[in-house]
Amino acid sequence: MKLLISIILISTVLAAIPTKVTNCIANPSVIFTEATLSVQPQKGVDETITLYGTANTHVELTNVQLKAKWNGVDVFQEDFPEDEIYEKDDKVVYTLTQNFPTYTPSGKITTQFYFQNAKGTDFGCAEISIVL
Repeated sequence: MKLLISIILISTVLAAIPTKVTNCIANPSVIFTEATLSVQPQKGVDETITLYGTANTHVELTNVQLKAKWNGVDVFQEDFPEDEIYEKDDKVVYTLTQNFPTYTPSGKITTQFYFQNAKGTDFGCAEISIVL
């Protein structure tokens, strides 16, 4: 019985939490269809966000720009250099671990992940929202 309870607890902890993803630019070269969170969002805890999509043309990813809004107000922007090449119909999986500091105000946080080429042109964008 203890083994069964342990297995249930471990599988619950390791299970990804699906969340809604929206493509946030017109005519993207990567279409995002799914997103998961590693834990229920909370302050002071590392959160791994994983985005899943498909490239519909050849693209070269050199940067992911993360923008965050709290209750509609811009509060955060950071760049994450990348070096990936995707061909048409390639699966795209992007993972980022972030921490919402304990001083983060409560409310709705909307994050947008802009996928950019070497010229800084956005060719894909995924948006997810969480509530802290």
